[in-house]
Amino acid sequence: MVLMCGKGTARGRKRRLVQVVPAAVLASSALLLTSGSTPGVAQAHAPAEVARVMAPAAMRVPARADDERLALDTLDEVVRGDFTAVSDRFDETIRHQASPESLATSWKDYQEQFGTYRSHGDPHQVASLQGTVVNVPLRMAKQPGEFRVTFAEDGRLTGLYFLRTGVPVP
Repeated sequence: MVLMCGKGTARGRKRRLVQVVPAAVLASSALLLTSGSTPGVAQAHAPAEVARVMAPAAMRVPARADDERLALDTLDEVVRGDFTAVSDRFDETIRHQASPESLATSWKDYQEQFGTYRSHGDPHQVASLQGTVVNVPLRMAKQPGEFRVTFAEDGRLTGLYFLRTGVPVP
């Protein structure tokens, strides 16, 4: 589900996106799509330190060899504005919660805050309870950012995030 709250008011309030998460606020300046019971496209404000809970290795979903390439392909589709292709990668839950239009709006909002996309760095893959997480550092015009995707074992996207740098993987 995509939650986008307050597009500004006559009083000059800035647009603010809010994420509802069950246990913790994930990141400052984060836009995301996730599957499961957690709704969210978000900008959330984290405390100075965010606790990171790591699951035992036996409980983590194993990383797949081609997830880094799939993450870069997905990022390329976002940058090109091919949000239909990106949404085709979503698992059923996200596909029913987020449209290509909502993804386009999230990317536009992210670029308004971080600046126009310039380039990206090398992807970094991490296994977690939710699946394989791939982080890709972004070089944006105003400030650096991070693109993060989470893959299920079948290669479908179960999460897509536009983040500030340094947000820990849950």
